[in-house]
Amino acid sequence: MATRPGWIKKTEVVRVRFDPKVVSYAELVKHAAKRSCARPVVTRNGAQQDIASKIVGKIARRDDTAIRWVKDDKYYLSRTLLRHLPLTRIQATRINAALKGGGRVKDGVRWLSPRQRDMLAFVQRHPDVGWPSLIGIAVRPSWKRFLQKKGAVVAATRTNK
Repeated sequence: MATRPGWIKKTEVVRVRFDPKVVSYAELVKHAAKRSCARPVVTRNGAQQDIASKIVGKIARRDDTAIRWVKDDKYYLSRTLLRHLPLTRIQATRINAALKGGGRVKDGVRWLSPRQRDMLAFVQRHPDVGWPSLIGIAVRPSWKRFLQKKGAVVAATRTNK
């Protein structure tokens, strides 16, 4: 499964790619409606419209207008210190969603492992050392980049004492 944010006219939308062998379109719409993240449900064909209408009623609407894709799909994450941590794609997506609408860093921390929380604490203690943004970088290379930068900060701190 993967998501991609965009806009249809003035409506913010999220395209959801899913495996129908794992979850059906109907189950997906039910889950989204239950979590109140399906307002409206924008459908792209008649079959989707029929299914969504049965589940959510009038908030299902068909729209074949071209989607304007958001270039920076981790907008909220990119404005926090969490952008400097190595994250899996799903962690980055969940944290970004938790930060939407005025969320704070602590709203995203619940998605971090204990080691990532330690990394965040280190970044918070050394915020002005030019940490790279690791958003969109695969986990292994981003861990390596983080640890290299941390090593340089630790070495510089020892030298300055």
